[in-house]
Amino acid sequence: MLFLSVQTADNKIKDPYHLRDLKTFVTDIFRKPPVLFPLVAVFHLVWLTMSVMNLVQVTAPATIIAALCMVGYTVFWVATADLRKWGAIGYILMTTANIVAWYMDYSHAVRHPYESPLFIIDLLFCFFIMFYFKRFR
Repeated sequence: MLFLSVQTADNKIKDPYHLRDLKTFVTDIFRKPPVLFPLVAVFHLVWLTMSVMNLVQVTAPATIIAALCMVGYTVFWVATADLRKWGAIGYILMTTANIVAWYMDYSHAVRHPYESPLFIIDLLFCFFIMFYFKRFR
C-alpha cells in the first residue's frame, strides 16, 4: 500500500503504521517523557496488579468494576507516558467521568463501587498531563 507509506531521506519506504518491538517501546517510555511519567506508569501497573489479585480473591461486582477502571487508567497512562495525545485525552476524560459519577450520586452505598481508589491522585496526574500536553503527538 504505497499511499500509506512514507519515503525517508535515504529513499527507503517506511510504513507509518509499523509497530515498534517491545524493547523499543519500553525504551521510548523511559527516555522520551519527563521522569514523572514512567514512574506513574509503573505505579499504575503495580496498582493494576493489586486490583487483579483482589479480583481473583473476591469476585464481587465492585471489584470487577474497580479492576476494569484500573485497566483503563493503566492503558491510558502508558499511552500518556509514550507522549500520545489519545492517551492523555482518554485519561483526562476517564477522570472527568469519575468526578461526575462521584458528584451525581448522593447515595454512598451505590457510589462506592464506581469510584476510583486513586480519585485525588488521578486529578493530580491530570494536571501533570495538561502541563506537558504541548509535547504530545
